[in-house]
Amino acid sequence: MTPQTIKSVEFEKPNLTDPDAAAGGSCVAHAWAKVPPALTPDERQALKSRIRKLLKERNAVLVAHYYVDADLQDLAEETGGCVSDSLEMARFGRDHDAKTLVVAGVRFMGETAKILSPEKT
Repeated sequence: MTPQTIKSVEFEKPNLTDPDAAAGGSCVAHAWAKVPPALTPDERQALKSRIRKLLKERNAVLVAHYYVDADLQDLAEETGGCVSDSLEMARFGRDHDAKTLVVAGVRFMGETAKILSPEKT
């Protein structure tokens, strides 16, 4: 397995600890994230093939939000899913025949889909 790269990101954060700081003052902070290496074209194709197979085997459909990775959006469209905003994703899942919804987005998007389709996994 290829090791992950640790990426440092600077961001502005409100300065809440300094009583002398002007209202709205901020300071620079750092965050770190482990970033997996980019997939090779062969790895990407193998992964897409595996996902397609699993979607079919499990009677599932992939719905993706606009801001997820372009490869996921393409895969959703190529396999009969959709790319849209969170509410439309949930509506699409409700109206689709699949028994399982795979939601590519943040947690609340999956929760919204579950509210509209409680019988689906």
